[in-house]
Parts: sequence; structure tokens; C-alpha cells
Amino acid sequence: MAEDFLKDTVDKVADVIDDAISSNDYTNLSREIGSLLREAVDTAGSAVRSAFDPSDTRSPGQKSAAEMQARYAAKREAERKAALERAAKAKEEEKYFAKPEEPTGAKIRGFIGGAGAILFGFATMVLTVFTTMLSRYPFADFTAPLAVILGILTACSIAMMVSGRRAARKAVRFKSYRNLIMPKMYADVGELSREMQIPEKEVVSDLEGFTKNGMIRQGHFDDNKKTFIASDELYQQYRSSVTRAAEQKRAEEEEAKRRSAYSPEVQEILTKGNEYIRMIRQANDDIPDQAISDKLDRMETIVRRIFEEVRERPELAGRLNMFMNYYLPTTTKLVNAYREMDQQPLQGDNIQKAKKEIEASLDMINDAFEKLLDSFYREQAMDVSSDISVMKMMMKQEGLAEDDMTAMRRKQEMAVKQAKAQQGAAQVQTAGQGAAQAAVQEEKK
Repeated sequence: MAEDFLKDTVDKVADVIDDAISSNDYTNLSREIGSLLREAVDTAGSAVRSAFDPSDTRSPGQKSAAEMQARYAAKREAERKAALERAAKAKEEEKYFAKPEEPTGAKIRGFIGGAGAILFGFATMVLTVFTTMLSRYPFADFTAPLAVILGILTACSIAMMVSGRRAARKAVRFKSYRNLIMPKMYADVGELSREMQIPEKEVVSDLEGFTKNGMIRQGHFDDNKKTFIASDELYQQYRSSVTRAAEQKRAEEEEAKRRSAYSPEVQEILTKGNEYIRMIRQANDDIPDQAISDKLDRMETIVRRIFEEVRERPELAGRLNMFMNYYLPTTTKLVNAYREMDQQPLQGDNIQKAKKEIEASLDMINDAFEKLLDSFYREQAMDVSSDISVMKMMMKQEGLAEDDMTAMRRKQEMAVKQAKAQQGAAQVQTAGQGAAQAAVQEEKK
């Protein structure tokens, strides 16, 4: 069994070396070989320790065989899991990249083409010189076509050589791009240029070509062709971020335009207003009581609406003198006082009384702030009422709506009709009652 284990270890080391040579990747070679050797040493040590365990009555051969079998079973299971992981990883990678081709065949084709180009080219040159020098003799008629054929073979060999070298270079580059892009599924073009030691334009051309021919299945560039993205999902996230950034920039530009149109006084009011809103929000976050939190939420909404109206209609800023100079400062002072008292570890009678007074005052403050906000719409409501009255008057003048006399006459006619209908219903009811009484008297007779 020891010989089998040693042979198995040597075979695994040979397999690791073969894999590194075939993939042309030696980065993990020393680590994998070291891991195999350490495992072999650990196995041998375990076998020696178990051989000298006095509590184990098995023979040394049985101990070694059992230990080796357990090691083999664990190793086979680990190899099986590793194979499954490699298969899953390879399947995942195939979603984004085609399987890289080995450049060996292309190199052989380039070598054969180069050798043919040298051989046929030399033969073509010699035969051409010979034909030129002996053109006076009859056999020159046979050598001239042969020189043409050799020239064609030379051209084909050169084409084969160039094609093979390009294919080999392409395979090597694709494998390098794949290894550089795969870990993060995106890469900076500048970094690829430095790693590949080629200009950025050539990197862009290579990646566009690989994407076009399907070797990179989901390739995209950013808007400036400075970043290459190898996943449709990542590219959609990039597009979404670009859209959000553009919207944010547009909103900031619009806000800057609005601010530039404000007077310094209005701008100061808006700046202070944002600071007060931030203070209310911070206090709300620090106070755990839900009832106070609801009141502060309402306060923040009302105050925010007030400043939004000022932002849209700067002429309203003149109405906020008391609001800015007394109401808001006093309100934030009360809210901050509540927060400080609420954070005290001992809640005495004085603290609880002050907290209840502040809590009761918040509803009054919110109602007052809401009335201030509603007052902003008073003129607008008056304008709406005035517009409706003017429109009614113009419609009456144009004959598109009935005048006051006609409306009054129609109401009177409707009232007369309703009175007659009620009178008729009463008569019918009286007649019905009389008929019922006559029928009762008839039955009694």
C-alpha cells in the first residue's frame, strides 16, 4: 500500500506539471506541488503514529491499509468536488467568454508557411534568373510557366505564414485578455494596455474584434471607451448609474439657476430653512417615543412645504419674518430641550412635567405652521374665485349660460311642480283611506 501511495503522489505531481505546461500558467505550480508533498508527509506521519499506538490492537499492515484507504477516500471526494467546481466555473465562464484556443496549431501553420515561403521563394528566384539568362534556348518555354507556379506557391506560403502568426498572436492575446477581465468582469483600458504592453487603441480594436466574432459574448465599452465591461448585467448597472448621474447633474444645474435668480435675502432664508429642517430631522431620529416622532414628522413636512413654496414664489419670503426670527428658533430650542431631557437616565418629576408641556405645545405649533402654509394660498383662492365669476359673466353675455332671471324662474317652476306633486300624492292617500274605511263599514253590515 505504501508503494501505491507513493506512486499515486508522484502521478498527481506529474498531472499538476502537465496541466501547468498545457495551460502555460505556472503561477500556482509551486503551491500545488507543495500541498501534495505536505499531504504525503502528513499521511506518512499518521501511519507511523498509529503503528505505535498501544491502544490499537491491529497489525501495522492493517493500520497502514485503513489509514491509506481513509486518505484515498477523502482525496477522491475532494477531487470530485474540485472537478464539479471547475465544471461549474467553466460553464459560468462560457456565458461570457469562448473557450480559448491553443496557439500550437497556428504556430505550426505559421512555421510551415515560413518554411514554404523560403523554399519556394528561393526556387522561384533561381528559376527566374535561369529562364532570363537562357531565354534564347527552346527549353526556356518550359521553365517560365514553372517559375510562375513556384511564385504562386511562394505567395500562398507567405499568406499561410502571416495567417498562422496572426492566429497564434490572436489566441495568446485573447487568453491574456480573458485572464485579466474575468476576475471582476470589467477592466480599465489603460491597465490592459500596460499589462499587454500595446497601445490603448490596439486594445480597443482587439476587444471590439473579439466581441464582434463572439469570442467575448457580452462585451461593451463605456461612453468614452475607457472601460470594457464583459457582462450585460454590469453594463445595465453602468447605464443606470450614468442616467442617474445625468439626472442629478441636471437637477443641480436647475437648482443653481433658481438660486442665481434669488435675492440674497431669499437665499439666506432658504439656507436657514434647510438647516432648521435638518435639526428637526436629527432630533426626530434621536427621540425614540413614537408619539413625539409622529408630531415631528408632521412638523418637518409642513416646514418643508413652506420653504418649497418660497422657493417657487420668492415673493412670499416677506411674510416669514416672525416665522424665521422667532417661531422656528423657539421651536427647535424646545425640541432640542426635549431630546436632552429624554436622554437623561433619571426622569424626575420636573423633567417629566417639562416633557409633557413640550409635547402638548407641538400640536399647537403644527397647527399654527399649517395655517401659515394655508395663508400662502389665500390670494390664489381669491384669484380662482375671481376667474370663475368673470367667466360666468362672459358666458351669460355670449348666451352660453342662463342669466339670473331665467335661473330664478326655473327654480320657481320647479317649486310649483314639486308642490303639485305633493298635493296629488296627498289626495291619492286621502282617497285610499276613504275607500278603506268604506270597505270596513261594508264588512260590518
